[in-house]
Amino acid sequence: MKLNIHPSIIFRTPKFSYQADLASCWDELKEAIALSSSAFYETIKDVQADDLNNLPSKVSFTIWKYFNRAKYRSTPYGTFASFSFLNQAFQTAESKIIINEAQVVHRFIDWPYRNELHFDFERLLADNVELFSNSSYYTTSDGIRYIACTDGVFELAEIDQHDLVERILNICIEPITVKALFAKLDLDANAETDALRLIADMHALQLIFSDRDPNIVGQDYFERIGIAATADKPQYLIAERKTISGGLDEKLLKPLPGLIQLLSKILKSNEREALTSFIRRFRQKFDQQEIALSVALDPEMGIGYDELEQAGEDDFVAQFKDKKKSEKNKNDLKAALKANLLAERFKVDEPIFLNQLSFDTNEKESILPNSFSLLMSLADDLICIDQIGGASANALTGRFSIADAAVEAYCKETSAIEQNANPEVMFFDVAYMVETNVDNINRRKLIYDHQLSILNFDTSHAPLSLRDIYISVRNNEVVLRSRQLNKRLIPRLASAYNYARSDLSVFRLLCDLQHQGLQTSLSLPLDGIFPDLAFYPRFQYYNVVLSAAKWQVNKENFYPGKTAITVENCRVFLKTRGVCRFFKTGLSDQTLCFDLEADEDLNVLILFMQKQTKLYLEEVIFSSVSTVVDQQQKPYLAQFILNLNHSDRIYRGVDDLDVHKIGIQSTFLPGKEWLYFEIFCHQQRSDELLIGVVPAFLADFSSSIKSWFFIRYNEHGNHLRFRVLLHKEADGQKLISAFGDYLQDYINSGLVSDLQLKTYKREIERYGADLISEIEAHFSVDSEFVLSVLQDQTDAFTKYKWCSALVNELRDGGAFDAKEMIKIIKLMSDSFNAEHHLEATDFKKLNQQYQLYRTTPELTDDRLCDEFNVFKNSFIAILKRTEGSRRIKLFSDLMHMHVNRLFSRDQRTNEMVMYYFLLKDMQRKNAIG
Repeated sequence: MKLNIHPSIIFRTPKFSYQADLASCWDELKEAIALSSSAFYETIKDVQADDLNNLPSKVSFTIWKYFNRAKYRSTPYGTFASFSFLNQAFQTAESKIIINEAQVVHRFIDWPYRNELHFDFERLLADNVELFSNSSYYTTSDGIRYIACTDGVFELAEIDQHDLVERILNICIEPITVKALFAKLDLDANAETDALRLIADMHALQLIFSDRDPNIVGQDYFERIGIAATADKPQYLIAERKTISGGLDEKLLKPLPGLIQLLSKILKSNEREALTSFIRRFRQKFDQQEIALSVALDPEMGIGYDELEQAGEDDFVAQFKDKKKSEKNKNDLKAALKANLLAERFKVDEPIFLNQLSFDTNEKESILPNSFSLLMSLADDLICIDQIGGASANALTGRFSIADAAVEAYCKETSAIEQNANPEVMFFDVAYMVETNVDNINRRKLIYDHQLSILNFDTSHAPLSLRDIYISVRNNEVVLRSRQLNKRLIPRLASAYNYARSDLSVFRLLCDLQHQGLQTSLSLPLDGIFPDLAFYPRFQYYNVVLSAAKWQVNKENFYPGKTAITVENCRVFLKTRGVCRFFKTGLSDQTLCFDLEADEDLNVLILFMQKQTKLYLEEVIFSSVSTVVDQQQKPYLAQFILNLNHSDRIYRGVDDLDVHKIGIQSTFLPGKEWLYFEIFCHQQRSDELLIGVVPAFLADFSSSIKSWFFIRYNEHGNHLRFRVLLHKEADGQKLISAFGDYLQDYINSGLVSDLQLKTYKREIERYGADLISEIEAHFSVDSEFVLSVLQDQTDAFTKYKWCSALVNELRDGGAFDAKEMIKIIKLMSDSFNAEHHLEATDFKKLNQQYQLYRTTPELTDDRLCDEFNVFKNSFIAILKRTEGSRRIKLFSDLMHMHVNRLFSRDQRTNEMVMYYFLLKDMQRKNAIG
């Protein structure tokens, strides 16, 4: 992966230079306060600079905080900070960036003002407005369900089935004028009148939107409907400073690509817990089906999202079964840093250097997004990192796209980098709004070629529809697909909005999917590895500061005996602790900066500590020569947003085979062609049933049974799934009754806890409509062979041996060549080892058991060998019906089902052991020729 730093950057500066004094800036500060806090402005509007020293302490404290923000904090907020765009920012020599001191203030109507707008909907219909469906709608057996929102609270609403409502919704899936809608409906005059009333009702119910309803992405909503941002309306401001000249020394940034590569090797991707849970529950309910996204998230028909929801014997296999996922990554970092984090060795002026430590790196380098952001400040030759990561660099820059055409083009270039690297998929932006007082941050231009609007109007050329998005789980990965376009869909949120605030399941899922399979957080602060220490030294990678020094202080340090210490005692205490001259404290980007030599600052710190229990003071590293200055050479504390990107493909497209277009029956109700029994019993009892009851039943009714197979399952309790294909449906009731008779004694004694007759849903999504009948026939051959193995009371090692023999036959039979076969087996073995979180001691035990396994007698049972030949020929034949990646996946699936049948318990762990032994066999054979 070749990592690039985009040549253009966005940087942010506070309103004032950090050398500014309050008196000279007072009038400008009052103007900024007036725009951000009208209530406090009323308190200070008549205060002159000469009066500042005579104000009540509470008012002075608030003014100090505002001024502190205006000098030290670059986070956008009204006119308290500005953004700047610098094209071709990197130069071969150091050159100060000169900005215009004057701010260009971009004024928009404040988003909450939309609640003040009211339209006569009947009048809008008469004016031929555009209508757009709430595309979250889907049908149930007797109704239409859709997402609605009332007072910021989402709900799953439902109305009764209505043909005309459905027709209107389907036609309005893209914005369409009223006249064009009625032309498609082709109604008579009376019906048109009724339809207009119906559309008005649909609008009131949020089933449909008009072009006077808000859009959060694209052309500004208020501008689009012709409402200007005049002085009498509340305003949302984005301040900008134009750059005049200068750039960054590119040599200074030289360590960054190496740092990113290292971090991607030592940090593991952290999958969202909600997404991991969703994948597990989806597979349990839908297996590999592809279903409508809205249905999957329906709490009744599907599984919802982010709802968190089950012992084994002491033998060789069971010891691996429930190994918990360790915090191995964090512990590895701890082990490497431990020697450097001894309290007696901490020194303020001695940073810990990441580049001087050794780590066990990941077997596979983490996959990074095609674009992500690095937030940093510069202090002489130091790069001070604030944050590295994100699913897209557009998350931080998108909000500025409404203010500057250059930034809009920059964001679109980023989205093009992502799209061009992954031509088989389609990226889309998620347009979402619900928090009126927060949604200003979500306002942005159309940055991606496609967007999905959730409960808002859409101005894009070809809106995505929620009802067109289908979801499946393939290879433990959630896959979204547009049925209409037959393209895999990848969501992006080009906004810094904290989506965890939302309780809308579809939005949360889409946002979590941005991070799926990717390492989207590369920040490495020491306090994230070692929480709650009294002191953290500076942590660096060469000249890159990953985290600044921090000191923990308590309220008792400032209020011993509940009485505040003096300013001088405060200064002595902080110096004794080793606190540097400039430091900051607060949460996230809500920080205050202090000067240890300024009495006023220490007074404020003492006051601030009154409402705290404990907190950290973090060093602020100032530059002797500022990188960013204005025309008067006044220096500013600038924060730079770098766009890091690469062009490697990180997403695969949808499979070429579209199983949904092949007509084949997928569901069989009880009593039809297939009978499907679920027999609930203890795992150890299942083999007794398989070698006793099942063969007897099959023999007695062989003339009625065309084929059969079984699998083991543990959902809702351990059970056997026994499926029988009939010659004639008319025999169904007879066989149902007879099979119950065979199990009567087991049920009466409690050895079988339940017998259920179920609907058989074929796994077409997994195996393909073109193969499912042959798969079922192969399962029958597999089941016959396994029954023979079980009747011989074969031990685990011999079962592994049969699996090894099978793989050898697949190779010799031409299903795979030798090189490809060992590659596949290694891939499978590595995957199962990772799933079981094996450590060095576990591999030692496995190797010891492998030596015992090698002493297992050769497979010489003639009867079993004959049945094995039938089984392996079936396996080879069906594999040869496929090619490429589909053949590999089919091998994996069929082998998985075979191991499932062979072992009565701990099937996945036995599969892990089987692949490990199999790989050892193949490697040993290669080694000895």
